[in-house]
Amino acid sequence: MRKAGKIVLGVLGGIVVIAGVIMAVNHEATRVVFHNIFAGSEKLDDSKEWSGGTSYEKLQYSDVSENDYLHLYVPDAQENPPLIVMVHGGGFVFNDLESRQAQFMYRYFRDHGYACATINYRLAQEAPFPGALEDVKCAVRFLRANADKYGYDADHLAIWGESAGGYLAVMAGVTNDDEFNSLPFIGEDELEEPVSAKVSTILNFYGCMELESRAERHAEYKSLGIPDIVCTISEQWLATVVKDMDGYDTVEDYWIGKNIGTMSEEERQVFSPYYYVEKNLTPENPVEMLIIHGDADLSVPYTQSERIRDAFNAAQGEGHVDMRLFHNEKHADDNLYSDENLGKVVEYLQG
Repeated sequence: MRKAGKIVLGVLGGIVVIAGVIMAVNHEATRVVFHNIFAGSEKLDDSKEWSGGTSYEKLQYSDVSENDYLHLYVPDAQENPPLIVMVHGGGFVFNDLESRQAQFMYRYFRDHGYACATINYRLAQEAPFPGALEDVKCAVRFLRANADKYGYDADHLAIWGESAGGYLAVMAGVTNDDEFNSLPFIGEDELEEPVSAKVSTILNFYGCMELESRAERHAEYKSLGIPDIVCTISEQWLATVVKDMDGYDTVEDYWIGKNIGTMSEEERQVFSPYYYVEKNLTPENPVEMLIIHGDADLSVPYTQSERIRDAFNAAQGEGHVDMRLFHNEKHADDNLYSDENLGKVVEYLQG
């Protein structure tokens, strides 16, 4: 046992030495790794108290799962404030509606005149694709149907998502009401008319637009100057989050329920945002989108955001997508949620 431990330590030590040598001659890798290790941190108050309006906690929007609920915050500052739906990230396998990033968002926006709904959805351990997407669209319809009851404007609804939540937000924004929209919301059977899940604006924070194999992901990072060893080390957080992925290699495989690397392009279409962008968006039917991404992101390459921007522009014409690339910011960095940056998001929404 002691000998095995020494072997493991020796291997880990060797990896560290190799990584150090690589980064000594690879300035881009050094920059990215440095800003992942020494990122800044915003203070997040532990207090849950809010006196600026009315809080509705754990509103169940679907009967399919006890995890299908949301928290809603409606400020008193104005009558029928605009609504932002907030979708947390977590690689489809962890986190909930009270994630650090979701708290940054709803705390800031509810204090700046927006009704905020932060939502839970079924994770991969409970439901494979398209469970989480169906939940998000179900929650949007629930919120639109209950706008008069809770007192906000859902006619021009915005949706925010980060990382995996960014994927879900974009998919909710680019799919039609006859796609991934069959999950009934609570109270739907009492209505005479169907309720749309359409959103007007997407706030896409470093969303993973391309569910792909590990080899494909590493190849893209390699094209950006980031070697395999850095990617491999950056992925180790998964080992502590998902103990057993039923033999799948990545969380994307685990959520989809298939090995993505072996799938044909036609098979991939069903979960590809690009397919629905090309199919559904037109100059006459545009969707506005703001993209926020850091160029030191080791979880989702910023080039994915560039490609989804270009796909939106090709489908509906330019002028509907605003992409902001933040230098030296890592994945889910607190600095992306500073008052200054979120103030610019408010300006975007009001522009």
